[in-house]
Amino acid sequence: MSYFTQVNWIAVLLGGVFNMALGALWYGPLFGKIWLKAIGKKIEEIESGAGMYVLPLLASIMSDYVLAVIIAGMGITNAWQGLALGAVAWRGLGASATLTTGTFEDIPRAAWLIFAAYQVIVHALEGLVFAVWKL
Repeated sequence: MSYFTQVNWIAVLLGGVFNMALGALWYGPLFGKIWLKAIGKKIEEIESGAGMYVLPLLASIMSDYVLAVIIAGMGITNAWQGLALGAVAWRGLGASATLTTGTFEDIPRAAWLIFAAYQVIVHALEGLVFAVWKL
């Protein structure tokens, strides 16, 4: 069980920052207008304050830690394997869970697809980094 301690914490923390930075681009200039239309809101209706980013950052760091532990536990050191595992792990766990929740909460499919595409890219790239960046 030493793979719990084989985590590169710098990479995990930077993964959290990367997740938030990509999110700002994804839900801003890249797909912001499409996302707002999909959820039926205007930009003025979206709360924007530093406090609302704390929980998503902490959740991202937790997700990154778990992905880094899985990669270490599987002994993955190849960039392509890390990329694939990050994508498959999110698609298998995150996508299925959020799709189920979204179905019962009646979240528009377009909004879910924008979220799912963002998350699979984040986790795939983080998987790549966690596989190759060792302390």
